[in-house]
Amino acid sequence: MLSRSFMTVVTSWSGKNKHILKIYCSTSTSDTSYVKEAKYKDSTAKKIEEVKSKVKTKTKSILDDEETLHIINNVYKINPDIINVCTNQLKLCKTDVDGLYLIDRNTAAKYVSLIKNDLLKNTCFVAELSPGYGVLTTELLKADVPLIHLYEAKKELHPILNAIHNMYPGRLDLRNFHLFAIYKLFYKLKDENQVQQILQGVENKKWEDKTSMQIVGATASKYFFYNLIQSLLLRNCFMTHGRPVFYCAVPPSLWNKCSCGIDNKRMYTYTKVIFQTMFDYKLLGTLNRNAFLPWPRKNNKQKHNLSRIWAKLDYEQINVVKIEPKIDLYSQLSFEDWITFSYFVKHHMQKRCNRVIPELEKWVPGCGIRLIAKDYTIFTQFGDLTPAQIVELFKEFKSWPEYKESNFLASMNESSVHNELIAAELEDNMKIDE
Repeated sequence: MLSRSFMTVVTSWSGKNKHILKIYCSTSTSDTSYVKEAKYKDSTAKKIEEVKSKVKTKTKSILDDEETLHIINNVYKINPDIINVCTNQLKLCKTDVDGLYLIDRNTAAKYVSLIKNDLLKNTCFVAELSPGYGVLTTELLKADVPLIHLYEAKKELHPILNAIHNMYPGRLDLRNFHLFAIYKLFYKLKDENQVQQILQGVENKKWEDKTSMQIVGATASKYFFYNLIQSLLLRNCFMTHGRPVFYCAVPPSLWNKCSCGIDNKRMYTYTKVIFQTMFDYKLLGTLNRNAFLPWPRKNNKQKHNLSRIWAKLDYEQINVVKIEPKIDLYSQLSFEDWITFSYFVKHHMQKRCNRVIPELEKWVPGCGIRLIAKDYTIFTQFGDLTPAQIVELFKEFKSWPEYKESNFLASMNESSVHNELIAAELEDNMKIDE
């Protein structure tokens, strides 16, 4: 019978494979069972995996500790006053975080300089997302914003904000809530009354009037744009009192996914088409990313050159953008038609290579000749059309006599009623930090 004796040899603790152990074994023949041999193999394999896991964890811990020291040194350099109160933020950022805290006074001054002229035209309800240490708050007050509603959920930071309130009496309204958690309240808790309490003081305005509230802050949440779109489609959360305007700092990669042209087919998605058709948007400038806590984790493992470029940009800078629902939104399509249009886009943009004429002929057989008369060819793909052209295509499709009886509407209704589908999808995707 056979037995196997193992001689474990550590051949490398460094190099490209980051401390991976190479295990060698020598075998000899003796009188033992195959069962015992199999058990010994399993036992040894488990020990090898345990060693590998410990080495990887230790390496990651060392790297994180080095990065944390770098963050601490940076905070000491740009704002030593807050070092004792920002320990929870002295860590590497998750890939998805709702609120970022601005710590650098010079960066805050630059941020305000980028938005001041536009913001001061209308300050009916200025709300600051996660004001944290009050650095941006102070600059907004210096810029003569008359009243700022501060939405800060971390109570340990309230003494700092109250101290600023004492310096500027009557100009700050501190509310114990994380503003972007409003989506969670509305979709998960179904508590519309509490949503109204959170937005207490926001005046109801007609859609065509000036904006009803002005929201300032920074976020790295990948759901930021998605939530805005769903909120506008269903006219809930921020969109219940009229048109809000957002002055936000967001990662460059996140901004690019919604604002870039149609040349990049990989990024030409449902979200981008809906965002560009329903919102006015503008890049106002860029700021240093290390002026915000928590810091992002360095990502050097991207396989593609373009991904590495965007990861580098996200680590180094953050974009300041203005986002506002279009004032003429409902002169283009009705409220109900925008919801139908969102399904039209979502269905046909699943594959950007879907050809327009064959796809629409599934809903209205024989409609190809009408589309050819509108300069579409048999080869025209949905990915070839700009967002504005997709809106015009939908309007054309909707104008046909067969539209109301077509399978398209039945398909939308079978999607668990599209409104409910949107809400359910948003709830499933909600990842709000508490």
